[in-house]
Amino acid sequence: MQTNVIRRGRPADILRSRAATLAAALILISSMGAASNSYQANAQEPKYEMGTFYMCLLIRPPNFSAANLSQDLVKEHLKHIQGLLASGKGVIAGPFADNTRVAGVFVLNASSAEEARAIEEADPFVKTAGLSVEVLKWWAAKGIMKPPPQPLKQKVYYLTFLRRGPKWTPEKTPETEKLQAEHMANINAMAKTGKLVIAGPFENAGEYAGIFVFKVDTLDEAKQLAQSDPAVKAGRLVADVHPWLLGEGSLP
Repeated sequence: MQTNVIRRGRPADILRSRAATLAAALILISSMGAASNSYQANAQEPKYEMGTFYMCLLIRPPNFSAANLSQDLVKEHLKHIQGLLASGKGVIAGPFADNTRVAGVFVLNASSAEEARAIEEADPFVKTAGLSVEVLKWWAAKGIMKPPPQPLKQKVYYLTFLRRGPKWTPEKTPETEKLQAEHMANINAMAKTGKLVIAGPFENAGEYAGIFVFKVDTLDEAKQLAQSDPAVKAGRLVADVHPWLLGEGSLP
């Protein structure tokens, strides 16, 4: 399977509208890969203003310790983030609050994966602290992600990576079509509650299928929502949930 992962280093009417947008964004999330061209055609329908973004994952090296980062280096890293947000190249960005291989996630308005990689390779954490970058092309609704107002206040969201699971297959069958319909119904139900705030599929990203971002009170609730997805229950997808610290107002 070819992959474009580059390694280095949104009252009731509003919720219904958001649910429809999320549904469009995820219409083929459980069959990405061979169906990516069909997804792109659906994503261009005038009813939904969809767009491509580049999601950059900052990856910790082995034996990485944040305690070893100097205050000056942290300041330079924050300056890099602020510059990206001010320029419009950065859409949202924030660290993960758990100690896993992904240290944080940037969403960029870049013209290509190569530009996104170059932007993140300029991050002092990559240049100096040994972090590396994975770049994923991501389809999502425009206008939901916004730079946070100042002064900055952090809020915890829960980013869920959806990856191809052990029961994933590229074939379209009556069983996979039924599962897809159930998957979409669940997405709409979660969006209508306001708990699912943005989602979308990756394009040609190997095991990565897409993401959910939840606005809930606890990690356990986020995990329960992710596990409620029929495609996850069936093993077609697997869900990996992380607490994501964003500036309050970056997402609904």
